[in-house]
Amino acid sequence: MEVVLNQAPYTFKLFDAISGISNIWDQIPASSRLLSSEYLNVLETFPPESMKFRYVLVYKGPKLIACLYFQIVPFKAADRLKMEQAPKKSLVSCFYTQIKKLVAKQVDFVTLINGNLLSTGPYGFKLHPELQNSEFQQIFDSLLNLLFKQNECIDFANLCLLKELPPQQAFNTNAADSFSNLHPFLIQPSMILHLQAEWKSLENYIAALQSKYRLRIKKALVAGAPLTHIEFNLEQLASLHPAIYQLYLNTADGADFNLVKLHPKYFLELKRQMGNRYRIFGFFHENELIAFYSLIDDGQQLLGHFLGTMKENNLRYQVYFNILIKFIEFAIQGQFKEINLARTAIEIKSSVGAVPVDLVCYLTHRNRFVNHLVPNLIQYLKPDEQYTIRKPFKKETGSQTT
Repeated sequence: MEVVLNQAPYTFKLFDAISGISNIWDQIPASSRLLSSEYLNVLETFPPESMKFRYVLVYKGPKLIACLYFQIVPFKAADRLKMEQAPKKSLVSCFYTQIKKLVAKQVDFVTLINGNLLSTGPYGFKLHPELQNSEFQQIFDSLLNLLFKQNECIDFANLCLLKELPPQQAFNTNAADSFSNLHPFLIQPSMILHLQAEWKSLENYIAALQSKYRLRIKKALVAGAPLTHIEFNLEQLASLHPAIYQLYLNTADGADFNLVKLHPKYFLELKRQMGNRYRIFGFFHENELIAFYSLIDDGQQLLGHFLGTMKENNLRYQVYFNILIKFIEFAIQGQFKEINLARTAIEIKSSVGAVPVDLVCYLTHRNRFVNHLVPNLIQYLKPDEQYTIRKPFKKETGSQTT
């Protein structure tokens, strides 16, 4: 599919496959491997359940000035929020939960997402180096206007989510000439661990911690000592892939909020295409795979990707904590500048030195009346989570800047 849309001075070329435009797409350098045609082709060929894709090339005259990446997914709030599994605390909270579930059952949209639901961060566009953020907002607004008018091109999506922009790329939602009426909101922050130049080994990192956090690391290492840790090559991954996928499902199904269900062959094909830029590891107990985790080499940043554990083994061997320790050790050895640990488990991630970074999301509905209700809907359905940010280092460093 190729659709050409025009709104002077821009021309938008819309496609539903990356394969035919990969050479053009890669003309604008990607700030992340997650925006490379190589990665996007894997995701398109082995897509998450019910997910479709759109790719937009933006021209100003003959010049390519931006590439935008969209995912299209059906969003049923009652299913995604998993309210049926919420613990019952009191009569008041039970009543509130029941009302929330009734509202959530009415939230059923096909959603156009600018970004990647598989990762935390701004992975929805690439811009020409000369393109200013203010002009990109105009471009996005013009494109969304056209797509909502011809929404058969986007599978009749009526809701658009612009996903996770850092503060320096935030949009001006008070712009008087804005069509899209984007509503900004924050969800859980991304947890980033900044690595210090003096950390040449895991021991250097541990030495930088306050005593109680050093003790916690050491206890986790002792708890995990009975486990065997290996990195999977492609042949091993092919053999163990069913078990790895089941561990992923164990973790995904236990999450309070889950927007995607990965293709069963996603891990295998990502490894096949990306080689050593995608690393996947396992923990074994007596020859049984009890956990896995994966990492993406994204230049100076190490991206924590999907993982999976057995709940019954997590506490006994402190598996999740040992995974975090392995992230840090791998990043130090690879001389990365930082680790992107994504969202969730904020408190435990902060206990190893990760700091929260707020990323702004934007939501808009093509129906102007419904769009006025969006801010209230966001607040009503947004999970209410409490957590404490820990500061584990002996002294204030870049890793502890909040």
